Amino acid sequence: MGHTFALAMQKGGVGKTTTTLSLGTMLADAGRRVLMIDLDPQANLTQGLGIDPGDLEYSLYEVLLNPERGVGFATRSTTAGPDLVPASLDLAGAELELSGKVGRELLLRKALRTVRSEYDYILLDPPPSLGIFSLNALAAADAVIVPLQLHAYALKAMPQLEATIELVKEIHPSLAIGGIICTLADRRTNLSQQIEQEVRDQYGTLVFETVIPINVKLAEAPSSGMPIGKYAPHSAGAQAYAALARELEARYGH
Repeated sequence: MGHTFALAMQKGGVGKTTTTLSLGTMLADAGRRVLMIDLDPQANLTQGLGIDPGDLEYSLYEVLLNPERGVGFATRSTTAGPDLVPASLDLAGAELELSGKVGRELLLRKALRTVRSEYDYILLDPPPSLGIFSLNALAAADAVIVPLQLHAYALKAMPQLEATIELVKEIHPSLAIGGIICTLADRRTNLSQQIEQEVRDQYGTLVFETVIPINVKLAEAPSSGMPIGKYAPHSAGAQAYAALARELEARYGH
């Protein structure tokens, strides 16, 4: 049985989608079977893999409306390696459609039942806002991986996320934070180093050793429709995510 992780942070701009995309493709490069699921109506993960969200026969939208069908019918292979359940433009209206469904927080969990054994890693990329898509991701995940941007207010965002996890524990008691990734780090500045130390002091071994630097190539890669490992494999960003993938494997034992 593989591991299912939701990459969650209730704040935009922390490198969440970049981390999902980069980590997933690095794990696939290492020979792991990886499924990524785009739960964000903005479809940044989908576009980052070179797929047009306006040109899809099936997407996560149909999966959430028909969870008994599983996810296979909406899953696409990608040139980057991982399989993907893409987000489509229809997803933006789905929140309203799903609001009346019984057990609406558990739709993705139900849909994933049949494929969990087929993948080593399933990575879920929800939007930064707390809504039905984020709740579905958290309810379907074994653990939460938190990308935490190293800036002055980094730790202020954590209590809100921890409160959300506590809320989801009512329907999914074993949910917990499985790891914290320091992202967008500028190790040349004292402030960045100081905040990193504060994060490590507060969360200890939950924090991955690998730190993701601010890197121009990481910022450019999504608009090219390629993950960092394909766009600029020798960049500092690509090397950091390769190291993070190795660390994740060591922690979760494959």
